[in-house]
Amino acid sequence: MSVIFEEVSFSYPHGADVLRSLSFRLQPSDVLLVVGHNGAGKSSMLKLLNAINKPTAGRVLISGTSTKDQSTAALARLVSVTFQNPSDQIFASSVLKETEYGPKNLKRPDPRTLALRALEIFMLENLTDVHPYDLSFSQRKLLTLASAVAMQTAVLAFDEPSVSLSQPERVGLLRALQELRHQGRTMLIVSHDLELFLPFSTGVLILNRGSASFFGKPEDLFHHNKELRAAGVRLPLSFRLRPYAGLPYIPVSVL
Repeated sequence: MSVIFEEVSFSYPHGADVLRSLSFRLQPSDVLLVVGHNGAGKSSMLKLLNAINKPTAGRVLISGTSTKDQSTAALARLVSVTFQNPSDQIFASSVLKETEYGPKNLKRPDPRTLALRALEIFMLENLTDVHPYDLSFSQRKLLTLASAVAMQTAVLAFDEPSVSLSQPERVGLLRALQELRHQGRTMLIVSHDLELFLPFSTGVLILNRGSASFFGKPEDLFHHNKELRAAGVRLPLSFRLRPYAGLPYIPVSVL
C-alpha cells in the first residue's frame, strides 16, 4: 500500500510550524527510517498517518485516500501507529485481550488466531494471561507492536520500537519486522537506533526543524554526514569503516 506526503506542513493551533513542505513516497514493502533531534517533528509526522493530526497544508495519501477527509477510526483499517510510551496505548486486562482488541474491533476474520500469531512473532506467546502492567517495560513495548500487527493493516508506523529492549529482544524485533516486510507491509520507523534499523531500511528520512534535510537510500548516507550530525546521529562504526575496507553497503535480507 502506498504512502504519499505531498508538500505537507503541520502546526498545532496558535503554534509555529512543526513540519514544513514535507514530500516523499513509499510503496509496499518499503521501510522508511525516520531520524532527527527531539522536537524535529517525527512523532507528529506519524500521527498524520492516522489522522490524529491533520495537515495544515498539503496532503497525506494512504493508498490514494487523503487522511484529511477521514477519521482515525476509518483509517484504522489501513494504518496502525504505535506511540513511544506503551502506557499511552495499553488498556486491556490481559496480554491476549490487548492484542485481540484491534482485529475484533475491525471485524477481521478469526481475531484470536491473528492475536496469537502476532504474539508469537514478538516472543510473547507464553504471556497471554498476564496483565500488561505485570510485564517489563520492554515487553509492553513489544505488546504494542504485536497489537498493531494483529490488526492486519498494510501500513505500520512505529515510534522508537527498540527503546529499552535487550539484545535478544532486539534480534527478535528485527526478525519480526523482516517477516512483515516479506508480507508486503509498508513501514515507517522513528528511531535513533541506526545500528539496528539502517541495514533493514529501504529509505531514510532526516528531519531537521520540521524539514527534510535528506530523503534517499541508506547507502547514500555515506555522503551526507553533515545532515546526520545536524540530526544528532552518526553512522554506526561498522558502516563508517566499510568504504575504507573496500566493502559495499549491504542491506539486511535475512537474519
